[in-house]
Amino acid sequence: MMTPILEARHLSRHFGAIRAVDDVSFALAPGELLAIIGPNGAGKSTCFNMLMGQLRPTHGTVHLDGTDITHWPTRRIWRAGVGRTFQITATYPSMRVIENVQMALLSHHGRAFSIIPRARGLYRDDAMVLLETVGMADQAGRHAAILAYGDLKRLELAIALAHDPKLLLMDEPTAGMAPRERTDLMRLVAGIVRDRGTAVLFTEHDMDVVFTHAHRIMVLNRGQLIAEGDADAIRADPRVQEVYLGGGTLAL
Repeated sequence: MMTPILEARHLSRHFGAIRAVDDVSFALAPGELLAIIGPNGAGKSTCFNMLMGQLRPTHGTVHLDGTDITHWPTRRIWRAGVGRTFQITATYPSMRVIENVQMALLSHHGRAFSIIPRARGLYRDDAMVLLETVGMADQAGRHAAILAYGDLKRLELAIALAHDPKLLLMDEPTAGMAPRERTDLMRLVAGIVRDRGTAVLFTEHDMDVVFTHAHRIMVLNRGQLIAEGDADAIRADPRVQEVYLGGGTLAL
């Protein structure tokens, strides 16, 4: 049996009497696109922050490739091959698109904090390959400050891929995007999963995005995992319809 890229075992995080995440267990395989959905306050972001080392679990463990990383600092987890994108994009607006990706590559190669007079000449070819992957090669010379929001999201994805992650955590990847931009970005992510074998765990509010692209879906409510399965199983689950969808039936 293949070792999961990521495995959470009885993961919990309490804030006083509030159980933001309560005994959640799941595994993520290489080349799998797994979505976490749930109403506001369900515990999605708290779960993400524990996986990336930004919060320490009250109980439970997190394993990466079979290694317990529960108490590792964030940078060590990143170095082990875990990338992340955020709901609010994090780029360098004053830099050109290619320079943003070059900075990520410099960091990946351990040269970000060196005084390098000719940094603009380093890893340009690698940066262009990544920009080609996300469909941004034609905008390599533009400043990030003038990019459309959907293009910023694609640039952020290229930055995350610069580290060649085996696991990518994406927090609300399509937030703030137009419907066509959402579709294009998630098709891109699905292609990366297929072609690179990268495992992707993402949170999302757009059900069209979730049901179209996720291989598997987890539903959280009040910190607890209440349902898990493919799109058809989640649509039909009465707990999801009652708790997450207000008792209605979800149909595309």
